[in-house]
Amino acid sequence: MASPSSSPVFSKGYRVWLLILLVVINALNLADRQGLAASVQAIKLDLKFTDSQLGLIQGLGFAIFYTLMGLPLARLAERASRTKIIAGCVALFGIMVALCSTAKSFLGLLLFRVGVGVGDAGFGTPVASLIGDHYTMEKRASVMSIIWLGAPIGVVCGTAGAGYLAQYVSWRASFLVIGSLAVLVAIVAFLTFREPVRGTCDPEPLTHAESPPSTWVVFRFLFAKRSMWHVLIGCSLAATSMNAIGQFLSAFLVRDYHMGIAAAGRLLAMIAGAAMASGLVVGGFGVDWAGRLDKRWYVWGPAVGLAIAAPLFLFGFNQSVVASAVVLLIAAHLCMFVYYAPSLALAQNMVGANMRASSAFVVSLVLGLVGIGLGPTIVGVLSDQFAMHAFALGAFKAMCPGGAAPHGSPQALVAACGDASATGIRDALMVMSLLCLWAALHYVLAGRDLRRDLDTHYQPAAPALDATTPAL
Repeated sequence: MASPSSSPVFSKGYRVWLLILLVVINALNLADRQGLAASVQAIKLDLKFTDSQLGLIQGLGFAIFYTLMGLPLARLAERASRTKIIAGCVALFGIMVALCSTAKSFLGLLLFRVGVGVGDAGFGTPVASLIGDHYTMEKRASVMSIIWLGAPIGVVCGTAGAGYLAQYVSWRASFLVIGSLAVLVAIVAFLTFREPVRGTCDPEPLTHAESPPSTWVVFRFLFAKRSMWHVLIGCSLAATSMNAIGQFLSAFLVRDYHMGIAAAGRLLAMIAGAAMASGLVVGGFGVDWAGRLDKRWYVWGPAVGLAIAAPLFLFGFNQSVVASAVVLLIAAHLCMFVYYAPSLALAQNMVGANMRASSAFVVSLVLGLVGIGLGPTIVGVLSDQFAMHAFALGAFKAMCPGGAAPHGSPQALVAACGDASATGIRDALMVMSLLCLWAALHYVLAGRDLRRDLDTHYQPAAPALDATTPAL
């Protein structure tokens, strides 16, 4: 069995290929989600959706099965080939994304997004477990940052491409493109990925006799660590804010600055692409470097970033000039994304090799069901409520179907509908940005016990002696 000090099981070239393909898969995942976000105003007007319905489609509709599938996939990843699980899930993801292009109703699009969530679930826990068997503890946050650099690539391509297609072709076209590419990548992954030996990069590699502990044992061990509780709470709040803002930022730009969907898509690509890439690099490589001096930087770094992000978002959403808003929102997103890679790395570093997929599921549960599920859903509901409150001419939903006045309406009604929609989404996003401060507090609290918890290792119970076993 290899150890961290011995030669790696796989060549450097293979590990580069592994990371490249994982970056591509992650890029496709984010291109789908942010492509939907960039197209949300076109979908809203075409299918006459409310913001609450859009929030459900982008939030809970996607996240429930995305999250629920995480546990069985995590347990399967502890025992079966993680590379085949990843390839199969990417193929399912591609098929369901392509089917989204055929949706003609709220229920139809919601069901297809549920299917997308099931396929997308295969990227989380199996990948986290796989990386743990290719790289040592000191490199995992940096490697996760590299993989998650696929996110800004996907965001840039997805938002700019989907925004252009939504305005000049159809919002359905981007789903066909992304789905087809995902199926092709799944085939390549199936043919080229190889499964590593578990525990290869740990100080004490697993023996073949060490079977994965039960789900209950993993959860009990992980939740006995006080710092992990605070990391998970902070992570859930940060993810809720991140997904809420990310999924409705394009709609904010369209409504508040009266720009076209394609132009909003390009701005969203610039904001999210530049900020996400920078934030992930700082959060991964920066925290890995600082963590060599003090492990508490794995939570101090996210705390600092989130505390700075909140006021930047508040100022950014209240700018009258779009250029000023973009500068502030880029800075805010950069600071926010610092939390992501360290949180993923901590889930791996808190446990041993045969518990990593299950530990990753816990973080996936927080990021998925809470962050992705609740963030856009809450924003959609708040936006509708704030818009109704701001609309002074009567019943907002009846007079402004899809958030806009019907064709041929008086100019006063057109203006009132537009102003109410803009006010609703802006105020909702401001409320969600305040969650960053709450999240920062929990990351600070996690620092009190982090070093001790990282040094606490799982000790399996000794087998009980039966009557036939001689005592020593």
